[in-house]
Amino acid sequence: MTNQVEEKDNMTKILAGIVIATVIGVVLLKSRETEHLKSGASTASTQQAFESANEKRKSDQNNFY
Repeated sequence: MTNQVEEKDNMTKILAGIVIATVIGVVLLKSRETEHLKSGASTASTQQAFESANEKRKSDQNNFY
């Protein structure tokens, strides 16, 4: 009986370790994924592309054929 309890306790510890390692891994990967956004260079180019597309959309709306 105590052997089964010890096995269950060990399995719980192993699963908890796997869950913790997975959470840490996801957090690390997510921080690396968003690292390029801190530089601001891509944000500026994205904003410029949005403004250009928005101006084109506005000019297309004013054409009355």
